[in-house]
Amino acid sequence: MKILNRIRYYLFSRRQRRQQARVARFPVYEQVRTILLIYDSDVMEKNADIRELVRRLMQDEKQVSLIGFVERKEAQSPILPQSRMLAWNNCTLFHTLRKDVEQDMLKDEYDLLIDLTQQSCLPLHYVALFTRARFKAGKHIVDGLHDLEIEMPTAETHTPLFDQIIHYLQTIKSND
Repeated sequence: MKILNRIRYYLFSRRQRRQQARVARFPVYEQVRTILLIYDSDVMEKNADIRELVRRLMQDEKQVSLIGFVERKEAQSPILPQSRMLAWNNCTLFHTLRKDVEQDMLKDEYDLLIDLTQQSCLPLHYVALFTRARFKAGKHIVDGLHDLEIEMPTAETHTPLFDQIIHYLQTIKSND
């Protein structure tokens, strides 16, 4: 199993290197309209902390889309236009997204991608890699995956990481 995981991560790093270079523009938080939030879900798919974070973003008049990943064979949550839960049945043997899932999910463009993944999860790394977003922020797990990478210990909820990302986005002013 260790060899298979090494192959999976090797394939991911190879796809990451081949990915077209893009110009990241640091966003002015007040001007951001569309946000994609990706996260690793709890097994029960309740995610009360994620619902609270979405509520906070909607209070700031942001349009929020969600992509979560649950560590089981099949997700129980329904597929909605702005929310999707992935599971292992949406992935190939090498933990890449199936082509139909990838094309369906990654067709939209976003002003900001916020990756709340707490630990390494290849399917969500692929989502972060292929999402068309002007700016990507998240916890530092894989080098070069995000434009803003935050070093934090793993937490019980997604809220501390989210608060840090939003703090930096609101504090740093860019001339781009």
